[in-house]
Amino acid sequence: MTVFFWKHDLDPTFPLSVLDYETADTEERLHWHDYLEVAVCLEGRGRFLFGRRSFPAEPGDIFLVDNAEPHVGIAEAPGRLRLLLTLFRPELIAAPGCRTFDTDYLAPFWCGGRPFANRLPAGEAAASELRPVLLELKAIWDREEPGDRHLLDANLRRALAILVRHSRAAETEAEADGASVEDVRHEQVLPVLSYVDQHFRESLTLEQVSEHVHVSPSRVRHLFKDVTSVGFKEYVTNLRLSEAKRLLLTSDSSVREVAYTVGYTNLHQFYKVFQRYASMSPADYRRYYTRPGDTDVRLRQATALRAEGRAQAAC
Repeated sequence: MTVFFWKHDLDPTFPLSVLDYETADTEERLHWHDYLEVAVCLEGRGRFLFGRRSFPAEPGDIFLVDNAEPHVGIAEAPGRLRLLLTLFRPELIAAPGCRTFDTDYLAPFWCGGRPFANRLPAGEAAASELRPVLLELKAIWDREEPGDRHLLDANLRRALAILVRHSRAAETEAEADGASVEDVRHEQVLPVLSYVDQHFRESLTLEQVSEHVHVSPSRVRHLFKDVTSVGFKEYVTNLRLSEAKRLLLTSDSSVREVAYTVGYTNLHQFYKVFQRYASMSPADYRRYYTRPGDTDVRLRQATALRAEGRAQAAC
């Protein structure tokens, strides 16, 4: 199944967006994006796909989506699924060089939101506590008051804190019952993911990462593959290309400057990798998505991004 990159512009100075969204039963395809997402099912029924995994979607359910995971929400025919989406880039909460305390806010998202496995059913305590906070966040967002940014940030962190608390409670319960090997691996790989997310723009090697987390390169390699379902190199490549696409569309930097910014010192290699994953050159990508007069962003995403069908599903 092909996967495309879903572009949604977030303010670089405050990368957050809270919006209503409707999905139908036929027009949606698996996609991924470079921001984190919390989706609340408001109306309708259907299902959420995360790669090959499928979860029912009913009113009140909440879904967590990380910034590299292919997914899609599909309504039951012939209806529609109405969602409340909270979208934000990780650096809004935990910028490079931040406290470990801030990084902890994002822990429930990594590797498919474990231990929640992406879905918080409506009847569970976590979803019941989280929903009103997200609805309040939407109400603040809709006021469009510049002075509300601190309040938006505080409410987002409150929502994430609820997720962290319930996630840790679930982990504690799992440990009491005998933690699974998968849970242990997930916990071990979190520092690796955090370090990679902060340093992927540099000349990053598996050995550097292993030295930072004090684990052998072989162990890091196996943990990475077991938990994320993709290899270390592919994960770094996805992060670099995601950032490259953002820079191509939001800056006047040359292709050479973009390549160097995201960690490629060999321009030919950057062109080769970009072409393989996006099925077009960086210059063509920039032209395609910035065509003058094309204001229908949804249509452009649903049609033009078919060229990105070679993006790999992390599932």
